Amino acid sequence: MIKYLYTLLVGVLVLDSSAFAAAVSNDDLEKELAYLAAERQVVITASKIEEHVDKTIATTTVITQNDIQHIGARNLLDVLRLVPGIGITQNQIGLREIEVRGVKTFLSEKVQIMLNGHPLDHNLQNAGSTWVYDDLPVDTIKRVEVVRGPGSALYGANAFLAVINIITQNAKDLNGVQTSAGWGSFDTQQYRASWGKQFDNSAEAALHFNFTDTNGINSSIPADSLSVQGLNSAAPGKSQFTEGRYDLEWQLGYQDFKLDGRYINKKAGTFFGASSILSDDRTQQDYNDYFLRLSRTWKVQDKLTIDTQIFHDFFSYDNVWQTASNQFLRAGLQDTRTGGEIQANYHISDAQTVIGGFSYAKEQQGGLIDESGPDPAHLRPALSTTEERTRGRWGVYIEDVWDPLKNVRVTLGARYDRYSDFGGTFNPRMGFNWEFIKNYSLKFSYGTAYRAPAFGELSIINNPVLLGNPALKPEEVKTFETGIIAHPVAGLTAQATYYHSAINQLILQTFGQTTLLRYDNNGSWIAEGVELETRYDFDGNWQGSYVSANYVLQHSTQLNRQLADVPRHRTNLTANWAIDNTWSSFGHVLIKDSTLRNPGDTRNDVPGYALFDMGLLGKNMFGKKVDISFNVYNVFDKRYYDPAPTGLSFIGDYQMAGRTFFGHVSLKF
Repeated sequence: MIKYLYTLLVGVLVLDSSAFAAAVSNDDLEKELAYLAAERQVVITASKIEEHVDKTIATTTVITQNDIQHIGARNLLDVLRLVPGIGITQNQIGLREIEVRGVKTFLSEKVQIMLNGHPLDHNLQNAGSTWVYDDLPVDTIKRVEVVRGPGSALYGANAFLAVINIITQNAKDLNGVQTSAGWGSFDTQQYRASWGKQFDNSAEAALHFNFTDTNGINSSIPADSLSVQGLNSAAPGKSQFTEGRYDLEWQLGYQDFKLDGRYINKKAGTFFGASSILSDDRTQQDYNDYFLRLSRTWKVQDKLTIDTQIFHDFFSYDNVWQTASNQFLRAGLQDTRTGGEIQANYHISDAQTVIGGFSYAKEQQGGLIDESGPDPAHLRPALSTTEERTRGRWGVYIEDVWDPLKNVRVTLGARYDRYSDFGGTFNPRMGFNWEFIKNYSLKFSYGTAYRAPAFGELSIINNPVLLGNPALKPEEVKTFETGIIAHPVAGLTAQATYYHSAINQLILQTFGQTTLLRYDNNGSWIAEGVELETRYDFDGNWQGSYVSANYVLQHSTQLNRQLADVPRHRTNLTANWAIDNTWSSFGHVLIKDSTLRNPGDTRNDVPGYALFDMGLLGKNMFGKKVDISFNVYNVFDKRYYDPAPTGLSFIGDYQMAGRTFFGHVSLKF
């Protein structure tokens, strides 16, 4: 099967070249392609200054708006699936897990997701950003910058394994009104409306509205699973994980001031797992999330600028779960984070830039809801397992990006963060990038990062099973990387990276003295591996066509045993064929290795699989006003599964979606 899929993909590249001869390049197309190529070559997230991706010391992937359109991405996770070293799976409450370099956790709290440079880890109870940002719509995204490796030296907490910065369209990008609509399998609907305008040299505004609704994954559930949960069903059921969301983003600018933010409301239904029963639609999840930021850039002199910002973040949930046939729980809370940051950027010369900054934030948790009863209409207050909590934190950082020679870049930096509840943590970063031969660069870097204990780990109380631990320390990781980037011929980029990460002070659930379990800093992991990636962009009549591939070999261990639920091998193969100046077709193959079970789990390993996606895209139609696309995912209707944890082995693994479809239309006015 894998050989057959690969043959199909490669076949795109050996089609009769006469098909391309009919497509005559014009100046507009060449300018657009040159712009798009330049977009992929620049990154800001790696060092907080604009750098060429070949010169930064970090391992970086940039996905442009053009790339997102070609692959037919429906949400953020569709984009991340193609990044080397990143995998996506579903867990027992329907939450998506982002695996990075062979390390996967239930809440993806070791990955820092940002929107236009603002951290989105507003859920202070459980950490992580995937609660509301996993299915973020992509129509308004301009680019996604993924920096793998530790990022705490610049970004502080939770920039542990990777930093993902989502950069959205601004007023200049929009320059008018844009709308789009998408429809697909499982009654999926997506709608978007955007408006942007630059009024003069001193004022601009951009607004985005998104709406998404889907009936989710139609996964089979064995009859005996339903019986165990008290449903006494004689026939298999279906897991209908309905999800609906709407959000509003704004970017308002006047002179050097900018006011931006995003509001999200997300509602979800049931996913068959640890805390829900799929047959009852009274299980409901309701999330609200927003941030508001006011910023200004002060130009003190030609070489010195100062960036200032103040912000307020908010996250809340109010969830009702059915845990037995006549037992419901309602849980809710509100988390807020308010603070500010000041950063100075001093350009000593064209070859050296120094940045330094200070940040402060106050984090609070309140609005607690803890109720239980026989049905949602008859709930009574329960003995709360969460407490209201407040903490303050501040951080100071500095970084020097210096080119001592034209072909050498050296980066040195460090950050110190101090929390009122668990103390301080220091995280350095250093490395170099050396172009030892023209178009061949050697990179090396070393850095550390931390993951701050969440409120839910520090302060769970009155729970007969699990207890919090106020003495927790942050998780730590030490990572070094080395790699080479090469451009052997025009249009071809190849990169190889080796990484080694030592993760210590893991916050895990261990056996307690007064309860069955409690949180402790107990455990360590080693994650090492190799990432290979290459891309070739064709020229001439093939312009706009490309083929790319990436492969990762990852070896993540605990006590010399391979970690469960993560593969050792993963491969992505992609090809885009520009049929003419308007139409292009896309093919993608994902090959994932099998994954092990946890110790003591007697089930067979989760089988590996190969998935084939394909799509057709038409751009700049009808006077460059219309784009349309149609994509088919899992073309061969492959049955594949994400792993259920050991404690839920009775329900089997989670069957993922079979063949699905999605069509999309975008209009510009």
